[in-house]
Amino acid sequence: MKKIILFLSIILVAGIGLSFSAFYGNGDSGSDPAGKSSETAQKKIITIRTENFPRPPYSGATYYIYERDDKVICTKLEVCNKYEHCESTYKKGIFKDDLDIDTGDPYGKTDAVVIAPGKLRKHTCLTKFKLLP
Repeated sequence: MKKIILFLSIILVAGIGLSFSAFYGNGDSGSDPAGKSSETAQKKIITIRTENFPRPPYSGATYYIYERDDKVICTKLEVCNKYEHCESTYKKGIFKDDLDIDTGDPYGKTDAVVIAPGKLRKHTCLTKFKLLP
């Protein structure tokens, strides 16, 4: 039984390693000596990060900030009440509501995360303003 679990664990780890290799690539395939395809791929990378602000009473605002080349290309504002009823607003470029500007710094943030190329079309903010690469 222990041998089977060990074998399956090794297969799982190898599969995860291959997935990361296929997704990120190793960049040294030698097919593009000028490095143009890596520059093009770098420009197509879109990241998303969030900022959270409190909203009285018992609600909150979450900004989903989409960036390309360290520039904000789109912002989604989602305001939810205490009953988890949410309303979303999409703006091209940088956007912050006056209430949140008055609040100051957000009370919560997440780091930027790369959106996988196959999942870009699922983000309304990108499709609404035709920001897909």
